[in-house]
Amino acid sequence: MTKPKIGLFATALLEDDYNKTGHMRPKMAEATDRIAGILEPYGEVINPGFVEYEPDAEKAAALFNAEGVDLIIALELAYQKGIIPMRTLLRVTAPILVWNTQQIRRLPEQADFDVIMENSGMAGLPELTSALIRSGRPFELLTSHIDDPRGLEQIGQYAAAAGAIRRLETMRIGVIGHAFEGMTDLMVDQLSMRDVVGPVCWPIEPEKIAVRVAEMQASRVQDFMHDQATRYDASQMPEDLFERSSRLALALLDTAQEGGFDGLATFDQVWLTDPRVGVIPSYGTGYLCAKHIPVATEADVTTLTAMMLLQELAGEVTFLENYVIDFDNDAIILSHDGHGNPSMAADPKQVRIKPSIYYEGVNGRGAGLEFAYAPGDVTILSLIPLGDGSWRWIVAEGESLPIEPRPVVAPQMLFRYKGGSIEQFCDRWLLAGAPHHMALAYGHLAEQVEKAGRLLGVEVAHV
Repeated sequence: MTKPKIGLFATALLEDDYNKTGHMRPKMAEATDRIAGILEPYGEVINPGFVEYEPDAEKAAALFNAEGVDLIIALELAYQKGIIPMRTLLRVTAPILVWNTQQIRRLPEQADFDVIMENSGMAGLPELTSALIRSGRPFELLTSHIDDPRGLEQIGQYAAAAGAIRRLETMRIGVIGHAFEGMTDLMVDQLSMRDVVGPVCWPIEPEKIAVRVAEMQASRVQDFMHDQATRYDASQMPEDLFERSSRLALALLDTAQEGGFDGLATFDQVWLTDPRVGVIPSYGTGYLCAKHIPVATEADVTTLTAMMLLQELAGEVTFLENYVIDFDNDAIILSHDGHGNPSMAADPKQVRIKPSIYYEGVNGRGAGLEFAYAPGDVTILSLIPLGDGSWRWIVAEGESLPIEPRPVVAPQMLFRYKGGSIEQFCDRWLLAGAPHHMALAYGHLAEQVEKAGRLLGVEVAHV
């Protein structure tokens, strides 16, 4: 999770040929600094100071661009000529949130003009928002009192969303192998995804990982196995297969870190016939997820992108697909074949490392994970191309229910939909065009995803 950068743009008209309130400058500077302090819990605040004239606005634009701010919060303390803020807002690259706020809740009966000057931003904002609309410059809008908790919560969500999408623009996905053959939801235009959503996809030859596996230092592998067996239950895992799976896990970790990849999309079956590897990497891919390097199997770059967005918003993320509807409990089991994030388990001591029941390589059945995910509020997210160059996030909220994991060598969650029955969830999820994989994180994050979509210019279907 990266702390977002917030650019604060606070302005008002004090002095021109007709207005003579220059004596208010110290109070305006003080108010600007106060607002910067209010925003500090939500990110690193880049504050150019109170903006009064066009040269001030030019300097603010240059500072925001130089600092690479993720979000600009623009507000007027009192009326300002529209050309002043537009001097900044037409020159910046970051998304814009216009905050219609004031420091008092009402105008006191004995108020003087100075009080009005510090609290009448609504006088000038129609001119600003109109200019933004006429200029085709997208923006978000929030009206709230300066200390309103709900308004500040919204600002926090906007800041987190803006920081997450800025991170998406710099993320690198390492693609090992190819998308699973015949899976239509994995047939995507990676250049379009780079252009519209952000991450770049970079191919990695499977041979590189196989060479790393063969050359892995034995002492390092043994230390790793000991650490993992202390952390989780590996009692059912044959020593030789655990050793091969551990070599593969470390090889994947080294490849991601040395290549500067934020996540990996892997065709897991690519090494099954290679005698240097010869096992499925399910344990290794789950281990990377726990190290905050999300991995999507079947070389699914779109779900990996959804995982990276949720990881920026929530800190932990996993990869799942729909398994079996539980009509009796009005829920559905979400899982995947041996792959998942063990950091999200209900009980780390109940995470079992077991031979995969899904895939057998020339060296046997590699390690997979079996555990129940922790109960709590959750959000699921997918990303799809719409076929016309545009994209759609699909998001839903629900609850992870306590579940006794079935002996199927797979992480498992019993998911209950927040918005209705399980039948309604299935219908709505399918009609939104969701793929067969999904990202999942704890917390109800749909509002933040919706904000991220708007800031990015990508449609969001909140199921």
